[in-house]
Amino acid sequence: MADLLLAAVVLRRPEHALAAQVLALALHGVVREIRDASPGRPEVPPDPTPAVVPVLEVVDPSRATGHEPDVLVALFGDPCLPGVRVRLDPDDAGLRERLRAAAARVTRAARREGYLAGGRGDHLTEKGQALRADLVALEDTVEQEVAEARRRDADRAHVSPVLLPWAVLFGHEPGWVPVDHRSVRADVAAVCAAADALSR
Repeated sequence: MADLLLAAVVLRRPEHALAAQVLALALHGVVREIRDASPGRPEVPPDPTPAVVPVLEVVDPSRATGHEPDVLVALFGDPCLPGVRVRLDPDDAGLRERLRAAAARVTRAARREGYLAGGRGDHLTEKGQALRADLVALEDTVEQEVAEARRRDADRAHVSPVLLPWAVLFGHEPGWVPVDHRSVRADVAAVCAAADALSR
C-alpha cells in the first residue's frame, strides 16, 4: 500500500496530506506532540481563548519509512535528531517553504517511480491507475468504519488508530477521533488545523 504522501499525489488530494502524515508519524512513534499555546490573533469579535499551536518533538527517526524521512527533514530540518522540536506555526515562512519543497519532491518521485506520466502534467500511468483503484477501495473501507463509528459515538467507540491518518487524508473531521490511548496522545483537531494551514 502506498504511503500517505504518495496516495495524496495519486488521488490529487494534497489538502490534508501533511496532517495525515503527522498523525501517522505520531502513531508510529517517530514523533510526539507537546502541548503549547500561543495567544490567539486579534479577530472581530476578539477570540478570548488561546489558539493551540502544536509542538512536535522527534522521538525515533529510525522508525520513519517511505517518504517519511523527507517529511521529517522538511518539518525539523537536517540533521533530524531525537529531541529536536518544531512548532506547527502557519506564520513560519521557512517551515512553509520546506514543506512546499518536500511536496514537490514527492510529486517528482511519483513520476520517477512510474505513477505519473512524464512531462509537467499529473496524468496517471497504468501503474498509477492501479494504485488509485486500491486507494479508492481503501477509502470505501474507511468510509464504512467512519460511518459505523459515528453511529456508535454515544458509546465512545471510534475509528481505529490504524485508519485514523487515512480518515484524515480522505477529509473526515478528526475532532471526535482519539489516537491510540495506550501510548500516544495528540490533539488531533489542533494538529490537523495547523498542518492544513501550513499546506495552503
